[in-house]
Amino acid sequence: MINGKPADLPFGGCCAWQLPPDGCCSSYARTVLASAMRSLAFSEGAIDDGVLAVSELATNAFLHAEPPARFEPIRVPELWLWARTNPRKELVVTLFDTDRDKLPQLAAGDLLDGHGKGLGIVAALSSAWGCHLSRSQLGKQRVAGKATWFAMPLPPSWPRSRRPLHSAVAAQRLLMLLAVRGFEGKRHSDLTGTSVVMAGDLKVHIDQDAFSWRNDDGTPCRHPLLDLQETAEHIICSLETRS
Repeated sequence: MINGKPADLPFGGCCAWQLPPDGCCSSYARTVLASAMRSLAFSEGAIDDGVLAVSELATNAFLHAEPPARFEPIRVPELWLWARTNPRKELVVTLFDTDRDKLPQLAAGDLLDGHGKGLGIVAALSSAWGCHLSRSQLGKQRVAGKATWFAMPLPPSWPRSRRPLHSAVAAQRLLMLLAVRGFEGKRHSDLTGTSVVMAGDLKVHIDQDAFSWRNDDGTPCRHPLLDLQETAEHIICSLETRS
């Protein structure tokens, strides 16, 4: 299963694939990521790095995915792909799995423990990487889990962004992204051109330039409207952490 098209990534879109719940998980992830990066005009060197990094994450996601309880459907890993402009212009490659008892950490000396096997390679090949709580995007039910991601610089030929969305439209699309992940919210817009999205006890302000809110520790967070997918993932992480 795939949602989205690589051609939509320069304009705030997202691609999501369900990966096979067997030994083909890594090879499938390598194939679809290579195809997507090639269609987006990444260099062959960047594609090779991305393929190697995603192979490590897919292997780890498959090995540590939580097995389903009796009579429950198999909870397969997922591969997500989107672009962001903040803090840098990067492609974000994410592997989702349902095991979140322990978030992977880079070990001293690099080659990690069983939960983080291969992250040393991922860290060496990418401009940034991380892991956080999240929810699945695909399948009949939205299940809790973790998202492990890495980022790579966008190619020089990356299309120039179109004019940003109107704040009310951006707010509505954010609400839709949250709803499909199982989080209901409300939207309010005023005559000044500012919208507010309420999701749980989190309040997100949307003006003509950016999404903004405060993290759990009170620090401000701000993302351009083009970074719709990145914003939604940050908010989902915050809501999952609170719950």
